[in-house]
Amino acid sequence: MSDEEEFFDFGSDFGDKPPAEEMAVWLSDFMSQTQKAQRMYRTHFCNIVVNRLWEEFGIEGMCELMMAIDNRAGWISDILIEDADIHDALFNAHGVFDDDAIIKARMSSELVEMNKKIWRLRRKYAKLIAQEIVNGIDKEEVEKA
Repeated sequence: MSDEEEFFDFGSDFGDKPPAEEMAVWLSDFMSQTQKAQRMYRTHFCNIVVNRLWEEFGIEGMCELMMAIDNRAGWISDILIEDADIHDALFNAHGVFDDDAIIKARMSSELVEMNKKIWRLRRKYAKLIAQEIVNGIDKEEVEKA
């Protein structure tokens, strides 16, 4: 008996070994469910951490978290828009207040457009920042000499 036959030797209770197609479907479903469970765990865990941080330290704790994330991930991030900005604009222009404004703003086409523009500008400014860093290094070397 080969190793494959031993592996699939389910005994007489289960009949013959399952066809390859059935095993492939089962494996695909299993892997998909595992990935979904990992995503759900990650999302739940992150929500717990953020909610706990908010409860204990408020906005200052959130700022510290953003700085820690930036430091760990090697990012430079910034707050692009706050819910107060959206609330002020809604009230000033239309005289309304909407508790769900920031959620609706995240799904708006204008926010998508803003993100696209920022994405394009980051490359341009990365080059300019790099040049400024190099110029600063050159000045430091001259001052040391």
